[in-house]
Amino acid sequence: MKKKMISFASLGLVCATFFLSCETKNQAEEEQLDLALEVPTKIISNTQAAKLFQNDQTTRLTRIGKEDTTFEDKAIHFELETLDTYINHLETIVVSKNIPITGLSFIFGTDANGKRTTFLMPSTRNATLDYQESFTIENGKFLTYKHINSSLKLQNSSQNDENLVLSTNGYLSFNEAVTLFNTYQTQYIQPFQAKVKKDYYTKAVWYSLEEIKGYIDYLKKKSTNHNLAITGIDVFFGVYNNDASLELKSNAQTVFLAASTQRQTIINVEGESLKGFAQNSFIAKESDENMDGSLTFNIGELSPPPPRGHH
Repeated sequence: MKKKMISFASLGLVCATFFLSCETKNQAEEEQLDLALEVPTKIISNTQAAKLFQNDQTTRLTRIGKEDTTFEDKAIHFELETLDTYINHLETIVVSKNIPITGLSFIFGTDANGKRTTFLMPSTRNATLDYQESFTIENGKFLTYKHINSSLKLQNSSQNDENLVLSTNGYLSFNEAVTLFNTYQTQYIQPFQAKVKKDYYTKAVWYSLEEIKGYIDYLKKKSTNHNLAITGIDVFFGVYNNDASLELKSNAQTVFLAASTQRQTIINVEGESLKGFAQNSFIAKESDENMDGSLTFNIGELSPPPPRGHH
């Protein structure tokens, strides 16, 4: 009898071990699946981010006599909390005003001191021109923001009353946004245009709302899991390689997004700074191409699109 009891006890231990093993295996699979789902498709490697950053310096700033721009002047900072509030507001507009907002555009601008910046505007699909057209609303009037044009006209009167244009210093009116946009044209596009002829010159980068929300959620998870204290997103101008395989993006201006703490821009879960990486690590290492720990984000839709009929 005692021998049988020991056998049953042993069997129970085996069964418990078996089920524990199964549970552990399933849990590991679920964690792997969760990890795969949480990584946005537009995350880029550290090396890609550094290359975009370097290309901007060598092919844009240096070409137009602005090579002395400091690293600090290149970072365009948005707080995560502010972005969350802004996106929630856009989703409220979708319902309250029945406007099919498709995403948001990072539109290029230049402030009164000559520093490049970017501001955010909601967009809706322009089926006729086949591109994402930015807009705002003032005094109940729907105003399109046609960044396919070289410059935009000011309104007779303009006031920010819907909080749809977000800058690093708060919300902008239509006219304030137009002034930034037109100044970018004269200070950055025209000098480059005189040296390099292209079919079009990028003035905005578009992402869907889901893509931006997914990226913000991704940063929050990584911040918690790796104790990184990420509080915001830094936006940087970049330039794609002059590579024919990139087609329309070859040698095109873009922006890329990186995680930001209160102290610095970081590009991976190791907390490595973009400034240090860009200065010291342009030779790609195998680990640098691994995107699992990357915190940088790119590959948006460039605007304006090329002229109709251009392929």
